[in-house]
Amino acid sequence: MKKQLLSFLSAALMLFVASCQKDDALQPLERQRTNEAGTGGVTASLIAGKYGNGFFIANEGWFGHGTGDLHFYSYSGDSLVTNIYHAENPTGALGGPSNTLQYATVFNGKMYIVVKAGGPLVVTDAGSLVETGRITTLPGNDGHAFIGVDATRGLLSASDGVYPITLPSLAVGAKVTGVAGYTGDMLKAGSYIFVLSQTDGIVALNSTTYAVVKKFGAANLAFAAGKDGGVYATNSDSLIRIDPATLVRTAVKLPFTVPSPWGAWRHAAITASTTENAVYIVRNNGFAGGTQLYRYIIGNTASLASPFITLPSGQYFYGAGAAYNKDKNELVMTTLNGSFTGDVNRVLMYDATTATLKKTLTYNGWYFPAMPVFHE
Repeated sequence: MKKQLLSFLSAALMLFVASCQKDDALQPLERQRTNEAGTGGVTASLIAGKYGNGFFIANEGWFGHGTGDLHFYSYSGDSLVTNIYHAENPTGALGGPSNTLQYATVFNGKMYIVVKAGGPLVVTDAGSLVETGRITTLPGNDGHAFIGVDATRGLLSASDGVYPITLPSLAVGAKVTGVAGYTGDMLKAGSYIFVLSQTDGIVALNSTTYAVVKKFGAANLAFAAGKDGGVYATNSDSLIRIDPATLVRTAVKLPFTVPSPWGAWRHAAITASTTENAVYIVRNNGFAGGTQLYRYIIGNTASLASPFITLPSGQYFYGAGAAYNKDKNELVMTTLNGSFTGDVNRVLMYDATTATLKKTLTYNGWYFPAMPVFHE
């Protein structure tokens, strides 16, 4: 009888643990903290590397109601931990209800979080998410994207151009000459920094002096760094390739029209593989609302004949929409349950070579996903 009782209790305990693990796969940070005994406040899988073993989802926040934040997907815990900035910085703020968290990137062990429409640039440790510095008021009161150039220099794009940022002091320098108007994404390749401007199109800057070297014309989505070394972007009807050694520009026609990003700027819906010669482009309806992703196998125009991935019914790309995760050879996609709005958020993980859907994470609420963010 005692042996039977022990067997029953053992089986019940196993079922309980399995149930808890299933529930913990997606839950608020507060609940995970409560369920983890003796860990000092965070899940055991996050203590060793903290937020190092996984990737982030930057969320815009619900405009007019609250500020944005970041979620973290843990590889080891196979879990999505919500609102980690505020969890690690209880008195911190990523702007206010009228500001939009639109961009974040990891550089040299720091995460740079840019909140547009009047918000700050906030810097945190990339492993702990504890804030280490900020620029409260950004140029033009509207910052967009940040790129690290080297250990002491970075660039911030804004509503009226590009500004040097001294690291780690975060001092803002005089605006870069030759880049005007609303500017967005930037990419460093070879000896150049490529900048996308609404006024000047794609601009190549000397990465040392920031002098304008060449302008390549208007573009809508930019940038992706191809495995072949090329810098990729699109205009309204073509995929553009720029050789960062020679600055030669070539183009391939797309089977769809790429909408303009200006007016409702978001991080570009274009990304590239580090495993194979493939560039991925989200086909959107305006700044969001698309359901198809195309893959261009570099040098093979026939690869653009049909979509590589079509989203499951009732899901629509939002924010950047798709980003390549080199750690897993996956495409990480962010969707909503409506064309331009919705309170059912999903993170889809597809095999970047086969287009097989490997995992779906769902989190409810008016978060509005801006972009996936990966460690370097």
